[in-house]
Amino acid sequence: MMENILDKDFMTKTLYSDIQELLESRKNSSLFNTSYPLSPSQWTHYIADINLPFDWTLPIAFYIHIPFCKQLCSFCEYTKMRLPNENDQLRYVENIINDIRQFIAKHENIMLYGFDIGGGTPTALSEKTFAVLMNWFGGYIASANVLKDFEASIEATFQTLTINKIALIAANGIKRVSLGLQSSSENVLKPLHRSVDSCQNMSFAIQQLHQAGIDKVNIDLMYGLPGQSIDTLIRDIATIKELNPEQVTIYEFRTNQLAHSFETNLEICYQQYCKLYDELTNLGYNGVFGQNTFSKKATDCGLSSYLRHRMFDGWQYKGFGISSQSMSQSGLSYNIGKNAPVSKYLSDSILSYEATKSYILPSQEVFAKFIAVSGYSGGFSISVARKILGNEFDAKYRNTIKFLFSENLITIKNDRLQLTKSGFRYYGAILSLFHSPQIIQG
Repeated sequence: MMENILDKDFMTKTLYSDIQELLESRKNSSLFNTSYPLSPSQWTHYIADINLPFDWTLPIAFYIHIPFCKQLCSFCEYTKMRLPNENDQLRYVENIINDIRQFIAKHENIMLYGFDIGGGTPTALSEKTFAVLMNWFGGYIASANVLKDFEASIEATFQTLTINKIALIAANGIKRVSLGLQSSSENVLKPLHRSVDSCQNMSFAIQQLHQAGIDKVNIDLMYGLPGQSIDTLIRDIATIKELNPEQVTIYEFRTNQLAHSFETNLEICYQQYCKLYDELTNLGYNGVFGQNTFSKKATDCGLSSYLRHRMFDGWQYKGFGISSQSMSQSGLSYNIGKNAPVSKYLSDSILSYEATKSYILPSQEVFAKFIAVSGYSGGFSISVARKILGNEFDAKYRNTIKFLFSENLITIKNDRLQLTKSGFRYYGAILSLFHSPQIIQG
């Protein structure tokens, strides 16, 4: 049985007061959320001119980033550009396929736990380019070594799905499709350069996905967007009820996701999350308070296998495509093109998007990054924390955890540290207590 981290040692009033003061100083700051580090410059001294090492005794996931969209939403923080011509699309996809082939050739006995294709909008690709990507994917997965719970997923929009693309997705082994809705309100989305489709069209698309053999359809919603209110969220829930997807994911809008000076109101975000949680669970979706994913099926957490093991278990993954991220217990890397115009990397002279440098991180930074990612689940696994930090985890964080528990901000059950409803109101501030002190002070 796991040693109870709440046992042992008496915490002095001074130490208790110090932790309380630190938490209070961060409660109302939108700086602290699920992003880490707070600025890339805080990791510059960890840069090394080597490929990111992976542990080949463990499973790995692949992720492909397709940065192309038919329209650019102003709230999106990911690397993206307007859909280029078909020749540029084909070159981009062929370069990614070549990068994956070379990576596979260097590493025998790869065991995949997941494979997601995201963006951007992968289904924005032309019919020809999308067929090239899907047919390669299907051929590779058919012969790959995968874990029992392997479940590939692809991101899409209702406006870019076609009957042919749906058929290609289903025929090549993808059983989960994640569709971005964000909001059903035109008044919310139009100022952010995004359009709303009709419920009739969305229902038809989901029907076609199911008929093709797609087991799980996920719909993304956002909260905290400029112009959103409880009334617009109620309409969003009515849309979800009508569409009846297997899964729903809700994302909080963050201040750093918008170019202009809109200020995120943390209390409004909290109230909107609570409303969405209550309404989704009333519709029969399973979800843990504080987690951002909901599912009609109680056992899948509303996630693909790539996201599930990355969020809950901190497993390693390899990204392909411009600016795509990779991570292992050794550190993290970004492929070329991070924070740069995508068009710069679409020329004939660019044949690979692989990273040329890596951040080789101390265990404290690997742990802090895991906490940030796991924050989407409203907590984290204590055994994973101990695996990353060893004995240092209990030594460093026992008092912090005892304080949070005594203030009813967290619960601990078996292996799981989970934010309470009171704690989730200040989730960013609480998660930051597990960040590296040097990073926060810097």
